[in-house]
Amino acid sequence: MNSSAVPPGWLFADAEKRRAAWRYWVRDGIVGGGHLVLHHALRRLPIDGCSAVGAEAIRFARHLYPQSDARARRLWAAINPRQASRADTDRAMRTLWRNVSRTMAEYSVLDRLWAAGRITVVGQEHLDAARGAGRPILLAGLHLGNWELIGVTLVAIGYHGSGFYEPQDNRFHDRIAKAVRLRYGAKVVFPKHSAARTAYRLLSAGSEVFLIYVDEMIRGRVSAPALGRPLRTEGNIAHVARLARLTGAAVIPVYCLRVGDRARFKITFLPALDLPRSADKDADLAAHVAAINAAIEPVVKRHVDQWYYALDFEPEPPR
Repeated sequence: MNSSAVPPGWLFADAEKRRAAWRYWVRDGIVGGGHLVLHHALRRLPIDGCSAVGAEAIRFARHLYPQSDARARRLWAAINPRQASRADTDRAMRTLWRNVSRTMAEYSVLDRLWAAGRITVVGQEHLDAARGAGRPILLAGLHLGNWELIGVTLVAIGYHGSGFYEPQDNRFHDRIAKAVRLRYGAKVVFPKHSAARTAYRLLSAGSEVFLIYVDEMIRGRVSAPALGRPLRTEGNIAHVARLARLTGAAVIPVYCLRVGDRARFKITFLPALDLPRSADKDADLAAHVAAINAAIEPVVKRHVDQWYYALDFEPEPPR
């Protein structure tokens, strides 16, 4: 929201307008301005120092979100019943929270991690094979490890492309996010009504790499993977399936893992998925969503203690 959308005069208007103006002119300024100062302060630190600040901040952060912690504990126990003791679960939650908190701090030094030799890459040959075959590349990303490093790595290895970007509600947070992406050379597509058409146009050009995170939150539900819930043909996982069918793009799952409790990472590109086309587009959509889910679900299960959306995941509510 820009400043013209919330005139200062709203501070003296009716209750609804006062709430909007208070958020924009007062609360956002205090919270977002503080984060902006912290962001620039963290950028001055060495990489390990910046990451360590995040790791230590977890002493406070996890206790501010008890419901998120409880959700992640339930998911861990459901996926790892043999490691569901209190001690095992506590260790997994410590790993999860420290990873999330380190990731937030590392946002300030994101553009420095590749040059510092902190990222290794596995599976680049799958990208090379798709490029060699003249196919556009559609990446199905996951919020694992420091997921923001997927874009950094793509630019570094010569696979420039685009991805969806959700503008932040707080204008100061949005300013930070745009500056970070600009520093490492990312291009973004804003998820408006025309976003799918823009992605289709870019992929149809034949040489575009487009990154879509398939495990996003929509309407209060983590859309993918299914993890025991009925599969739904909606959300980003369905967008990937539709775009692949329309453009013939190679769908390559990709994820990042933190290596140890430190600022070192491994980016893995999986083999391109086999998504055959038929005359029945609805059947194709269901089959392709199932194929994408089958590729990403085991990855999330193995590394749920590094999965950001473990903090939001809920089983399907009873009908």
